Amino acid sequence: MATYAVGDIQGCYRQLRKLLEKVGFDPCKDKLWCAGDMVNRGPDSLETLRYLKSLGDAAICVLGNHDLHLLELAAGGEPYRRDTLQQVIEAPDCAELIDWLRHQPLLHHSERLGWCMVHAGLHPDWTLKKAKKRAAAIELELQGEGWREFCRQLHHVKFPIKEPARHDPTRLLFAAAVLTRTRYCTRDGYFNWDVRTGESSNKKDKPWYNHAALAWAGDCSVVYGHWAAKGLVKNQPHVLGLDTGCVWGAKLTLAKLKKGGEMKIVAQVS
Repeated sequence: MATYAVGDIQGCYRQLRKLLEKVGFDPCKDKLWCAGDMVNRGPDSLETLRYLKSLGDAAICVLGNHDLHLLELAAGGEPYRRDTLQQVIEAPDCAELIDWLRHQPLLHHSERLGWCMVHAGLHPDWTLKKAKKRAAAIELELQGEGWREFCRQLHHVKFPIKEPARHDPTRLLFAAAVLTRTRYCTRDGYFNWDVRTGESSNKKDKPWYNHAALAWAGDCSVVYGHWAAKGLVKNQPHVLGLDTGCVWGAKLTLAKLKKGGEMKIVAQVS
């Protein structure tokens, strides 16, 4: 049995199938970890969702910011200019796909492998236990009757830059942003939501995984996506970044995850 991880698919269904064919992926015995952003910007979000859903327990997919945006649209939110999600919204099986999507996790951890998966990143002060707790609280909202209202709050919201107090109503929104939008933050937990490409002008900002003291680092290694500008990140301790920009004309990357936080890049397709 092999465990593979893939970065941001973003509707690049043809490349996904080609990638899995390269390694002889067998859903009867192998696992596929998808690091979020399964949909949007690419041409085949509908077929991508249908395929991943059809894999059943063989696919473990964490939600990314574009996946949450699809849930926002299904909840009555407004589209962005470059969205390619209308095919999903108009599909006859849209309701089934949305129901499947909102029951996917924000964080997945394999104790056996020593790997954790999120879409974007983790807070420097979160242990793995705390990160799981934050993710579970969001999942509870997404899977509950009030999921539409919660998703609409995510649309064009100004996320807090530091974790709010326990009973602050924006605390869950902050946690959702950390897990699905993080790039730069300071060691003392101030997050920069504005920089998407290039370097931050704040000297205290570093990539979320690049601070000297990280509470989660002793608990696991983290595989993530989201940051196409960084490309393949495999030379940093504790992390593996797999967003290699397929939707922007670059590549889709597949890694084989091994025990003890070890991994191997096994295939790439354009």
